[in-house]
Amino acid sequence: MSNLSRYAFLLLLMILSSCSASRKAARTTVASGPASSYAVDYLNRYSALAVSEMKRTGIPASITLAQGMVESNYGRSTLARKGNNHFGIKCHSDWKGGRIYHDDNRRGECFRAYRSAEESYRDHSDFLVNGSRYRDLFSLPSDDYKGWAHGLKRSGYATDPKYPSKLIAKIEEYDLHRFDTGVGVAAQPPPQVSLSQSGQPAAVAVNPEARQATVTSDSSLKAGAVTRPPAEVKPVPEAEEPIKVISLSTGRVKENNRVEYIIVEAGETFESIAEEFNLLAWEINRYNDLAPGASASPGQLIYLQPKRNRAEGGYSIHVAQAGDTMRSISQKYAVRLVSLYKMNLMDEGTECVPGQKVRVR
Repeated sequence: MSNLSRYAFLLLLMILSSCSASRKAARTTVASGPASSYAVDYLNRYSALAVSEMKRTGIPASITLAQGMVESNYGRSTLARKGNNHFGIKCHSDWKGGRIYHDDNRRGECFRAYRSAEESYRDHSDFLVNGSRYRDLFSLPSDDYKGWAHGLKRSGYATDPKYPSKLIAKIEEYDLHRFDTGVGVAAQPPPQVSLSQSGQPAAVAVNPEARQATVTSDSSLKAGAVTRPPAEVKPVPEAEEPIKVISLSTGRVKENNRVEYIIVEAGETFESIAEEFNLLAWEINRYNDLAPGASASPGQLIYLQPKRNRAEGGYSIHVAQAGDTMRSISQKYAVRLVSLYKMNLMDEGTECVPGQKVRVR
């Protein structure tokens, strides 16, 4: 009887062990399929928005998309679903907008809530542009997504020590750096997602009404599922009204210190410039350190993106001339006015004098 009991006990252990392993394997397999499908859907929905924000602020679209995917779990997190918060940005003391409370490092922490995902993307850009601890990121090359990923961690955006590697993995897995060119390209799933019977990726189609490329993908696909061979895809004309972005190909937009600018033409106003380049009037004021109520004048240099924290290589010192102001030097070298004051240990609002050596880098 004793031997029989021991035999039954050992048999029970073997059965339990076998069941546990199979549950773990099933959970891993099922998670990989839908996650990729959600990723494709996320890119189709928000890639054009990320490119638009890149043109507005200089933040690489690949970084914005990777952060959105990681922070919001492809738009499926509680913060994203209930508060349209795709980047996990907390309230902070100066936040005046909507709020949503969620357990994070502590219970019931306050996070920003938005009326739309578009509002979340715009606030994410402004959060980085206006945050002094992120200023060094904007001196990185626009295609240095690895530098941005590590820089965000060093600057305190996230506490997870693996945060940079997570962003880089997303960028490389989905080839997100293609969006950094500023050209709308189709978001494509990894090879294991939505395969035809021949084992090739499913067809890609363009939806002009969405103003961005879309990928044929079934978000209900389960692991191991195989789609039917795709039907022949007929070419679809491009959207008639593409998203407005700043493009050097217009011949009018030029660059100084990797910041895009234009020269005001006769009859233009800041409002008309803002409308032409998909900006807000107050953004032009902020990018150019203009006083409230300032008006445009022909020949005036106007930046369309935030200026840098230092001048480009080769420029270190500017010797002030008669008529120079700290703002005019800021405009000349495309360096933020506040950065000039800090580099030169000057109080904001004070002015340089002729002969003064003003550091610009």
